[in-house]
Amino acid sequence: MTKRNYATVNPCVMCQPMGSALAFKGIEDTMVLYHGSQGCSTYMRLHLAHHFREPVDIASSSLSEKGAVYGGRESLKKGLRNVINRYNPKVIGVATTCLAETIGDDVPAIIREFKEEEGIGEDPKKDIIIIPVSTPSYGESHVSGYIKALDAVVRKFTEKPEEEGSVKIPNGKLNLIPVESLSPADVRELKEILEFIAGDYIFLPDISETFDAPLRDNLPKIAPGGTPLSEIADMSNSLASLGLGIVSKNLALEYLENSCCVPGQSVPIPIGLSNTDRFFTELARVLGCAIPEKYQKERGRLLDAMVDVHKYLYGVKAAVYGDPDLVFSLTTFMLELGMKPVLIATGSKSRDFGTKIRQIVEEIRPDLEPVILDGIDFDSLNDAVNECSPEILIGNSNGKYIAKARDIPLVRVGLPIHDRVGAQRILTVGYRGSLELLDRITNTILEATDTFTAPVQAEPTAYARGTEEECTEGTQ
Repeated sequence: MTKRNYATVNPCVMCQPMGSALAFKGIEDTMVLYHGSQGCSTYMRLHLAHHFREPVDIASSSLSEKGAVYGGRESLKKGLRNVINRYNPKVIGVATTCLAETIGDDVPAIIREFKEEEGIGEDPKKDIIIIPVSTPSYGESHVSGYIKALDAVVRKFTEKPEEEGSVKIPNGKLNLIPVESLSPADVRELKEILEFIAGDYIFLPDISETFDAPLRDNLPKIAPGGTPLSEIADMSNSLASLGLGIVSKNLALEYLENSCCVPGQSVPIPIGLSNTDRFFTELARVLGCAIPEKYQKERGRLLDAMVDVHKYLYGVKAAVYGDPDLVFSLTTFMLELGMKPVLIATGSKSRDFGTKIRQIVEEIRPDLEPVILDGIDFDSLNDAVNECSPEILIGNSNGKYIAKARDIPLVRVGLPIHDRVGAQRILTVGYRGSLELLDRITNTILEATDTFTAPVQAEPTAYARGTEEECTEGTQ
């Protein structure tokens, strides 16, 4: 909120059900159903389709005024029947919206009743897994909706068998559980790295095909791809779990560690030099192997590029905004490049966001004192941009209005990106992704300044080799 408002104006986040869809859509043969009004699913479908440029089906229980008064029990049952009859999914993710939560529908109880009525669970041919998750929009944001949905999925598939004497059979695999900020291109890059280094792994959720599918003659009702259900069930037998993102809690990783004795460790999203180093170092530690020469070379190319463009980026003031973990990794990269992130903001409410950002700033550039904001809207972001006067914005496309009004170049990263094509193909993770992001940032600055000469920057005192007299004496 700004000094002028006591209500949110143009929020910097999306609602919880949106995050649940991002999670459920990365699972094999899964359909999403929102228990609420028709408008909720329509908005989510449109929002995701604009970003990924893919058809996105999300069903709805279509609660009406009658359902809002007397309860949505029958509406939810009807919606489930329609989804089963038309899509024949293996899994249905049921996410609640504001309306269903406000009227107090007991969704798990309704689902149990529905399964008894339809005989689901008794006949193997009709056995459909239905996973409810509570995601009212007024609660938190798409970040928490994604986290809750993944946690519900892992809990459902790794439930301990009722038979006594069941033995855990280790599979030697590595679980990788990322935050919500990755693109399909990012997922493909991470899978390639895991395939090259680990061999056997389980990636949850896998949106590499479901949100970036090849063109087919016959469009399937549910996009092929996603994490196989058998692999999700096998996550409890894995060697270890690696989570991407250290600001938001990874509930699925914590559950696997506490309930299934699968050790877990979280690292930042591998964007930039140090964060990608941490990712590869953790992979090498868990798997007990060396980092392949292929990625050593990619690291060298990134370092070479950072040296090449240092003269263009040093001292450039930047404002970074978006999802908490994405902003953390982007900020780390900006600091490594010698840029000045004067404004660092997220629309999500996070107790750890400010702490994590201050820690990394103190570690790399203790002389900087950036403005750090969380839980903000674009109205307050606009005011902060006006006060901090950044030279470049880095974040999603919703910041374009601020960029245009203030004539500041914008590098589009994150979700949503609605005013450009190719969001699903933007690569930012790993050494290769960091290199591509570095080129984009540098070229955006060069285009904005309309010059190919290095901007004049004052030399820091710490860089001085000595006084002018000392330098003169040394040359005599």
